[in-house]
Amino acid sequence: MSIVKLLGVSISGEHIYLVYEFVQGSDLGLCLRNKMNPDFTVLSTWMSRMQIATDVAHGLDYIHNTAGLSIDMVHKHVKSSGIIVTEPSFNAKICHFGAAELCGETREDGPQAAAAAERQFGVRGYMSPEFKATGVATQKSDVYAFGVVILELMTGKEPVRYKFDRSSGNHRLISVIETAREAVEGGGEEGVEGRLRRWTDKRLRDSFPVDVAEKLTRVALQCVQEDPDKRPDMKWVAGKISKLYLASKIWADRVKFPTEISVSLAPR
Repeated sequence: MSIVKLLGVSISGEHIYLVYEFVQGSDLGLCLRNKMNPDFTVLSTWMSRMQIATDVAHGLDYIHNTAGLSIDMVHKHVKSSGIIVTEPSFNAKICHFGAAELCGETREDGPQAAAAAERQFGVRGYMSPEFKATGVATQKSDVYAFGVVILELMTGKEPVRYKFDRSSGNHRLISVIETAREAVEGGGEEGVEGRLRRWTDKRLRDSFPVDVAEKLTRVALQCVQEDPDKRPDMKWVAGKISKLYLASKIWADRVKFPTEISVSLAPR
């Protein structure tokens, strides 16, 4: 199961304490971005990242289509810091499912509710346009956030970041969604392969199946379309990710690239 289990809830006065199963590992955001050593990541192989993408996809598919039975369940706060990369298996588990409701997150609709959720749960860059506008999370807003996580996995970058523009002297906001679109849809003589190799996380050492990377990027971009009706559902996405995982496994076996990792998640 790719979801961290909630074992119990305790209420004391105005405080609510949630008890989850103990999972040894670290969150995906820290695994991708180590401030003490930005050139290092435990997720240094393509297969390690495909494993996480597959686990998270199937975890969200379970939440949307199985966990609630006849009810449309929503995670609401999908983000890299809410995904645990387990040690030593390097599988992924989704955290905080249902925590927002248990902890009394505001149920008001509208931009104010969305802004409150953004501050409280740190989902800046993962919120779909309609979630921001209405404050109402849906399965399609979960799909949007998952698409952002996939692009984050591929680049190692935060969903949104500021970069100093020397020509203007100002800081420019860069979205991983925009850079992904440029990578697969941009023009010029370089071609898709060249743009993808330049866009993908350099710490993968340029060792990944380009055709699979392009397909994965396009799946992620389908997930982050502005119109929620044009986004696929998680069952379709999980099926696509599984096929890309198998294609990646064939590639890894062919090039005899190591898929098992023995490094530690402990701070360095």
